[in-house]
Parts: sequence; structure tokens; C-alpha cells
Amino acid sequence: MADLAASPHAWEQAHEEIAINLDAPIHLSALLLKHLQGQPGATILNVTSGLAFAAWAAAPVYCATKAALHSFTQSLRYEAAKLGVAIVEIVPPAVNTDLSGAGQHPHGEPVAAFADSVLARLAAGGLEIGYGSAETRRLAGREQLDAYFHQLNP
Repeated sequence: MADLAASPHAWEQAHEEIAINLDAPIHLSALLLKHLQGQPGATILNVTSGLAFAAWAAAPVYCATKAALHSFTQSLRYEAAKLGVAIVEIVPPAVNTDLSGAGQHPHGEPVAAFADSVLARLAAGGLEIGYGSAETRRLAGREQLDAYFHQLNP
């Protein structure tokens, strides 16, 4: 959704996207933390995006929700450590799945390679796990992120 003024339903769509990508994980975390406290291996896993670090202008609400969820996840990790609950963040790039419809992400990373890498890093105790270009963005400095933003948004 590039233009909130383009459609009378644009705000409704944006609000739904915010509810799914941000409100729901925050609400679920709030509901689960007390229950998970003291449980062996207790973990909450949030999925953000490489676009949380360098936004794609054609999807501003999506990118904003993923950036906000990244920030929330960092803070939650700090607070939940006091309760013995691990907070993990998966930071995927575009992955070649049919999630948004068949053929929507043919340029994306192969799903099997992505899943294998994430599972291996989870098993090794990783708390913030990126892959491919998302891993590069996750670790990038400001100048690199600015360059990537301009590459995404020519």
C-alpha cells in the first residue's frame, strides 16, 4: 500500500495490516509471558523482515510494522530475560513461497535453504537470526542501509 489516499479502503487495509503484524504479536506476548515464566526452554519467536532495517517505499505500512516489531522484540528480550523466557527474532528476506499467492516471490530465497539455516541457528541458541540479504541488512551500518534503501527505491 504505497498511497493511503489512493482508496477509501486504504486505512482499513493499513489498520488490518497493523493489527496482524504488530498488535497481535504484542498482545500474544503479553498473554503468554506470565504463563511461560519459569518454564524450561520457554521461548517466544517473532518474525520481522529485512525490510524492518531498510524500507521498501511501495509497502510502507508493512515495513513500519516490521520495524516496530523488531524494536518491541529487542525490548521484550531484555525484560523477559528476568522471567527466564527467551525472545527470538527471525529476520527473513523475500522467500520463494506461495504465501502471497503462487509465483509472487520467484526472486526470493529457496525456502528449504532458508528453513535449514534458521533451524540450525535456532538450535545453536541464536536470538536474532537473519538470512541472505536480510542478514546483511540486520548487521549493516547506517551508510549501508541508506545505500540499500536507494537500491530498493530507485
